[in-house]
Amino acid sequence: IGEPVRLEWYNPQGERIVASKRMALHTETSRSRLIIYNAIIEDAGIYRCQATDASGHTEEASVVLEIYQRLTFRDVQSPQEFRHGETAEVVCDVISSPVPVVVWYYQDREITEEHHSRYQVLPNNNLQIHQVTKADEGVYRCEASVEARGEIDFVDIAVVVNVPPVLSVAQQSFNATADYQESGHLYLHHVWIS
Repeated sequence: IGEPVRLEWYNPQGERIVASKRMALHTETSRSRLIIYNAIIEDAGIYRCQATDASGHTEEASVVLEIYQRLTFRDVQSPQEFRHGETAEVVCDVISSPVPVVVWYYQDREITEEHHSRYQVLPNNNLQIHQVTKADEGVYRCEASVEARGEIDFVDIAVVVNVPPVLSVAQQSFNATADYQESGHLYLHHVWIS
């Protein structure tokens, strides 16, 4: 309100904003708009709009700009492979602001630590499976939500459990004798690899 001769914007770092490809300034006689295209988290902060009149007197107003990170899964791998008997950590890297609520599902059932003592959802949202076995193989769903915005998304992760080969020999040792000039025949049991 009044007759400003100059309207200027300052970023959260206190620097005067100059129009660029990412930041546009639309200034009319007594009205100014700052447009930030493709806003990122680092753009958040307090912006100041400063008005100067003909006598050099300045007035300013500030605007608090909050930027929210949308729900994003970052480079989630599938399948994820583990060795039989080890503690498996199924990685689900998801970000958002505010932080997301993550729920894991297996065979269409929610995984809860009360019902599955070998399962634990870690603070980083990964799913830990203690002493993983072949029976734990399958598709796990990592579902993330930001209830404040009604945002929800999921990613399916195939878990593969590798069982190392076990060598089993039917007979550990044997004796074989043959008379002089008599051919000896050795019969070996088959070796199974499972």
